[in-house]
Amino acid sequence: MRLKNIDLFKGLLIILVILGHVLQGNIDEAIWRKIIYSFHMPLFIGISGFLFNVNRVVDISYVELIKKYIFRVILPWTIAVLAYFSLTLIHNDSSDFLNGLIKAFINPYYHLWFIPGFLSWVVLTWLLKKFKIGDKLILVIAFLISLSPILLKQLQTYQDLEIINSGINLLLYTFRPQFYFFFVFGLIYRNIKLKRPKLLEYILPSICFILVVYLFYNPNTLLSRVNFFLLNSLMLSLILKVSVNNMISDNKTIGWIGLNSLAIYLWHVLPILICKFSVGTDNLALFYSATIFTEILFIVVYYYLLRIDFLKKYVFGI
Repeated sequence: MRLKNIDLFKGLLIILVILGHVLQGNIDEAIWRKIIYSFHMPLFIGISGFLFNVNRVVDISYVELIKKYIFRVILPWTIAVLAYFSLTLIHNDSSDFLNGLIKAFINPYYHLWFIPGFLSWVVLTWLLKKFKIGDKLILVIAFLISLSPILLKQLQTYQDLEIINSGINLLLYTFRPQFYFFFVFGLIYRNIKLKRPKLLEYILPSICFILVVYLFYNPNTLLSRVNFFLLNSLMLSLILKVSVNNMISDNKTIGWIGLNSLAIYLWHVLPILICKFSVGTDNLALFYSATIFTEILFIVVYYYLLRIDFLKKYVFGI
C-alpha cells in the first residue's frame, strides 16, 4: 500500500530543494538557505532509504541490481547530464569537448550528484546485506562512513599529491558519503513497527532548529556537526512515524509533486538557469519573481509532457 503522507513529505522537500536553489547568497551568509540546507537533503535521502526494500534485492546479482534502476533512474539521469552539459557549452570553452563530457559524468553538474550518491548507497547496502550483516551493525558502519569526510578533508589538507586530492574531492562531491547514515536510518525504520509520535518527539527537533539559527550567528563546528545528525535523525523518525500512521490530510498537488520528485529534481534547475541567463541576479526582486513564475510554468509543462509515453518512461523514469 502506498503511503500518501510519504509522497506529501517528498513533495514538500522537493519544493524546499527548489527554494534552496532559487535563493541567492552563500549558505553561511544567508539564514534561510542555511536552515533549508540543514535538513532538506538528509530527510529526502532518509525517505529514499525507507522506500528501498533491500530484502527484495539481497539475493540478486550486482548486474541484476543495476538493471532494476536503468530505466527508472540511470537513463533519466544520463539524459539530464547530457542536457546540462550542452547548456554549459554555450557559456564555456568547448575546445576540449571529450574531457568535458567525461567530467560531466564523473563530476556531475550542480545538483546531479544525487543519483550517483543514491546508487552508491543502494549498492553498498546490498553488499553489506550480502555478507549477512545485521541492521544495527550496518547503521554503525553507515555512521562511521558519514563521518569519513571529516577525516578525508584532514588528509587532503596535509597531502601534497594532486591526484589524491582530486580523488578525495571526487568522492566527497559525487557520492556524498556524509548522507549514507540517513539512508540506512530510513531503511531500518522500514522494518520497525512505528507508533504515533509523542509530544517530546515534536519538541526535540524544534530545539535543534533553534540551535541551527543560534549556530548561524555563533558558529561552532563541532556543535554544528552534532546538531546536524541529531536534528535529522529526530526529524526523520518523526516524519516516518507521521507518514506510517497517516496523520496528515492528503494534498493532491504536493503529493503529485512528491510522486514525480525524481524528474522534478533533475530538471528544476533549468528554469533557474534560464532566468539567470535572461534576467540576471543584480535585481533580486525581478530574478525571484521571474524564477518563481518560470518554475510554476515548468511544473505545468511537465504535467502535460507526462502524456507522452516515450518521455514518461525514458526521460522522467516513470
